[in-house]
Amino acid sequence: MTMPAFRRRPRPQIYISFQGNDLRKGFVSHVVKALKDARVNVFVDNDHDQWERRGPHHHDDHLFVRRIHNSKLALVIFSDQYAESQQCLNELTTIHERVAEGKLMVIPIFYKVNIEEVNNLEGRFGKCFDEMVRTQGRQNHQLTHHIVGCLRSIARKPSFTSGYYSNDSDLVEAIIQGIKKKIPYISAKQTIGEEVSAELLSASVVAALCFYFIPISVFPDLGFFISPRWYLAVMLLFVVRHSLRSIQR
Repeated sequence: MTMPAFRRRPRPQIYISFQGNDLRKGFVSHVVKALKDARVNVFVDNDHDQWERRGPHHHDDHLFVRRIHNSKLALVIFSDQYAESQQCLNELTTIHERVAEGKLMVIPIFYKVNIEEVNNLEGRFGKCFDEMVRTQGRQNHQLTHHIVGCLRSIARKPSFTSGYYSNDSDLVEAIIQGIKKKIPYISAKQTIGEEVSAELLSASVVAALCFYFIPISVFPDLGFFISPRWYLAVMLLFVVRHSLRSIQR
């Protein structure tokens, strides 16, 4: 008999928009780990550079749109290099559209860049934006104005700023707590002990159902379901499934 699976709420997905390999290997990797520990599906585009080399009309360019549409919340990590990427600005406009439609939540994070620099397109952030516009040859002022509007709209949302925290660990912890307020049903990663307890509870429920409701004519050895053999079989199955999940991770 197959053990019934208790229906669980689907894990929420979070999309992270950022620019820069240093950020990916450092701060973003810490955010991703913390989110995965909180049992959240995370999408991080690890192929920004290849996207930029392919150009804006490659057939895979809309993959990020589907990822954003499948997400419940987006983290937009503004850094001084963010605006130099056309890909990031495309992500930003898509995120803004979904937020305006009420289909996505967003949390902006200002990492080693001032909010004023982003809002006013000043400093290195502003220079990167101007260079991106010049490089892409965007003479369409209406389109550029739309991008700037999306950028400022997102930047005005409740946010986290790295300058207010003594280190990245404190910033990451604050971000996770902020996400939990928006998605309150995400929880900490289960320990092995908690998983074992859940398995044993499920086994007990199934054993009781089998013992009282399966006719003896169908399964003569009903005592099996209240014997140590039943729980040993359940735990062996748990070990196998846990090992397979570990390999997949």
